[in-house]
Amino acid sequence: MKIKMSINVFLFSRNVFTRIAKPNRFGLWTINSRRKIQTQSVEKNSNEIEKLIQKSFYKQPSFYRYFNQFLIENNFNKSISDELKFYYQRTLDEFLEINDLIISDDGKNVTDDNDDGFIALAKNESLSLIERLIQIQDQILDQACVDDRDINECSFEIRAGVGGKEASLFAQELYNLYLKFITFNGWQIRMNEDFEQIELDDSSSLFTQTIEINGNGCYPLLRHEAGVHRVQRVPRTEKYGRIHTSTVSIAVIPVRHNLVTVKESDLKIEVKNSSGPGGQNVNRNLTCVRITHLPTGHTVESQETRFQYQNKELALHKMKTLLNQIEYERLEREARQQKRLQIGIAARSDKIRTYNFPQNRITDHRLADNLHNIDGYMAGNECDKMRQIIDKLEILRHQELRRQLRDLLEKNFVKSSSL
Repeated sequence: MKIKMSINVFLFSRNVFTRIAKPNRFGLWTINSRRKIQTQSVEKNSNEIEKLIQKSFYKQPSFYRYFNQFLIENNFNKSISDELKFYYQRTLDEFLEINDLIISDDGKNVTDDNDDGFIALAKNESLSLIERLIQIQDQILDQACVDDRDINECSFEIRAGVGGKEASLFAQELYNLYLKFITFNGWQIRMNEDFEQIELDDSSSLFTQTIEINGNGCYPLLRHEAGVHRVQRVPRTEKYGRIHTSTVSIAVIPVRHNLVTVKESDLKIEVKNSSGPGGQNVNRNLTCVRITHLPTGHTVESQETRFQYQNKELALHKMKTLLNQIEYERLEREARQQKRLQIGIAARSDKIRTYNFPQNRITDHRLADNLHNIDGYMAGNECDKMRQIIDKLEILRHQELRRQLRDLLEKNFVKSSSL
């Protein structure tokens, strides 16, 4: 008996593989890279169709476990709705249950010729479930690619590294540059009022400063600036015209509000006199606020403003950010223990960019791209080129994630022999 039917071949990612006419070397049936689901009509006898259905999917539902691990390792787990993951698992189970009715473990028919009608209905339902799985997985991939784009708040820390006074001077120059870049992108910034006064004073030095940034897409872009920035030039303090190499480190931490819940009963709030300049207000008023998280013992302080209630709000914000970041790092460590290659995290020990003033050149070592007119760049006159570099890095990051997903698919699908 021959059956002519249109078989929708199973695929997880519409962008991972290209369309082919038969299983590739990994035993995977694929469709093209466009969103439209491709079909191919095949005319086979019932036994060949059963074999094709068996090869169009994996034999065990273990891929869901591997894919869920991939989501956790790349911090995508919260991007995928529980409803969609449940719907995917339920559809997968339905497919396997119907497939067991059609084919036995050795790939042979489990019923006699009198059950051809029932088997035909089961095959049609099985193919319908395959098409539904393709659509669900397309939605899952769309949600996974959203990843951190909805994080519109981050903590931006700049710190002078190796190089002494020259490093602190360059840190101040980078700080001014990023302030202009933040304005260029329409983001908002929150910082110490006293520190804002030296924003444009290039002769001042900066050892460390942390600012809070709010704005659409600020974290996905600024995270590519995290790392070590190296400067090569003749310092202002150099008497003999020698070129020095100094470094400045930048850390970009996403502010995540939903990882942990901070209870007021777990907080110990103390007030005391602020330290540093400030006149009689510092000596007479208890403006500094210190908060201790009793379950973990972590402590933060705030004395940025002259008012206690404002410092309390800032300290609470710092505590929530700290606890969320600790939880975020803990989840990352647990997931990455089983994986060698890390994705999407900038290593602060590696230089990402070199600013060579004698050669009038800026080199991004991740792209091997060079920019010139370094004075104009540092003055904030070429923020558009700076944005282009970051956009390229974001594209490379997603390409790397696609590659990781492809490798995951190739390793965890059951390899089937070609027809």
